[in-house]
Amino acid sequence: MGRTTLTQAFGAICLAGLVLALQEKGRGEEPGNAGPLARRVRQPVALAIVDGGKTLLVANRRSGSLSVIDTASRRVVAEHDAGRSLADLAALPDGRHLLAADQAANELLLIAYRDRSIAVVDRVKVSPDPVRLVVSADGRSAVAASLWSRRLTFVECRRAAERPALAIVGSLDLPFCPRELARFRDGSKLVVADAFGGRLAVVDPKRRAIDSVRSLPAHNIRGLALAPDGRTLVIAHQVLNRLAQTSFDDVHWGLLIRNHLRVVPTDALVKAGSDSALLDAGRLFDLGDVGYAAGDPGPLAFSGRGDLIVALAGVDEVAIAASPDQGPRRVVVGRRPAAVAPSPDGELVYVADSLDDTISVVAIATGQRPATIALGPRPEPTAVDRGERLFSSAKLSHDGWMSCQSCHTDGHTNNLLSDTLGDGSYGAPKRVPSLLGVAATGPWTWTGSIPRLEDQVRKSIATTMHGPKPAEAQVADLTAYLESLTPPPPALWDTGTDNANAVARGRAVFEARQCATCHVPPEYTSPERYDVGLTDEVGNREFNPPSLRAVSRRDAFLHDGRARSLDEVFRKERHPRGLVLSPREIADLVAFLKTL
Repeated sequence: MGRTTLTQAFGAICLAGLVLALQEKGRGEEPGNAGPLARRVRQPVALAIVDGGKTLLVANRRSGSLSVIDTASRRVVAEHDAGRSLADLAALPDGRHLLAADQAANELLLIAYRDRSIAVVDRVKVSPDPVRLVVSADGRSAVAASLWSRRLTFVECRRAAERPALAIVGSLDLPFCPRELARFRDGSKLVVADAFGGRLAVVDPKRRAIDSVRSLPAHNIRGLALAPDGRTLVIAHQVLNRLAQTSFDDVHWGLLIRNHLRVVPTDALVKAGSDSALLDAGRLFDLGDVGYAAGDPGPLAFSGRGDLIVALAGVDEVAIAASPDQGPRRVVVGRRPAAVAPSPDGELVYVADSLDDTISVVAIATGQRPATIALGPRPEPTAVDRGERLFSSAKLSHDGWMSCQSCHTDGHTNNLLSDTLGDGSYGAPKRVPSLLGVAATGPWTWTGSIPRLEDQVRKSIATTMHGPKPAEAQVADLTAYLESLTPPPPALWDTGTDNANAVARGRAVFEARQCATCHVPPEYTSPERYDVGLTDEVGNREFNPPSLRAVSRRDAFLHDGRARSLDEVFRKERHPRGLVLSPREIADLVAFLKTL
């Protein structure tokens, strides 16, 4: 069987494959839209323009559906159920097919498109939790990034029997959780961004190997795009200053957290050299300023005319500029813009307002918003829905510098240090904790000083974000959202490693060394404070133990992040209180902790 491009593979069988899939109603392969649009939460997160700009396809995370919008009339003409929870969408070069990532089903979907009808013609399992995908210029291959799996999956399209099929051809483990992807114009390199911290991996897709991993002073990288000439990579991210405090002055003047565009030359990115040399070769631009901040810069794209469009997700705006070094025009859109898609003629940009279930239409030249397209009727928001909006909103902070999402990206952690009043004083920066599973880890703060989660929410808004005093209903909604967050899967969940003997020995070490005194199952924490031989800069010696559930999903450990791996916690830091373990005991204990 010969290998072929998607265009060649699909050209002769497009109509037949579409009809076949639509007929298979009993097999769950067919999307459909029967009658009026359903009342449901959609949460649009990805966009694809087809039919030469006449049609906009919208991938919805909560409903797993694809909305079809006629761009001339600016209305939804169909909605098709495609998957369980769509995370990304990409049109293929032939214009009649798409790839979608189904995050909940751990699948890539191959979708045939014709006359505003769609059919899922193939599904293939990829590494769990796919959140992004990128397609090669010729449509022959694709790469999916899976968040908690810390893995890339390489996919090709092959002609099989009566219709095309996707085939897994390889995978690549990464040293961090990936999210954003950018492919070089010639396809020679793929840039993968850390979902939580500031690392970039340069990957050779042909060899399926990592060329290098570069570290930037950054976190919450949510935008990544090559400039039209392919010579520079533009990155939207934030910077948290560990030397600043969460005082009003440091927040007001942008000393605590800033929102940036970073532009780095692609040749410097792939060239061997230090991270500092890479920074020196690039440029850094502020998004927003004192009194007019731009919390949580997100997805970005270049229009066909070269304009740069950046979603300012925390303040519900998009910024439009002729180039990164020019002051942008800011346009108000819907809540939490999650994707931007310029029209082929470069005149408009479509914005997915993820928490409003709308698409904003923005005129690039004038900055006007001539239309807002509702994707369909929605139910009344629940407390969790309202809390998610608040968690994602930088308007909860002074001047819009940051949201809860800024440091607790997707509810997790950026693994950095921040000098808050969590311990009652300034001068001892602490590691930002993950909030995944936070409801079961009280009392809160590193010193365990707050017994109610509602009080922790209230204190964070007042003393870290310095925003308007929240209403009690807002505190209740934010608390409801935090209580809905569950821990991520353990490391062994996505690797398939059979290490039962080591895990059993590690559990025995955990019990014999009385680790469970502080980290009590099943949440592997306790409400007390303990002296474990660590002292912070202001003299605190007793700390509330963090939960060990999903501990392997963190990149920094102990209250000040001094250990950069679980192995270092025991080998280098000899936690707790100078405990000495043999190399075998450490390896076994780490194997056990990775299962939690």
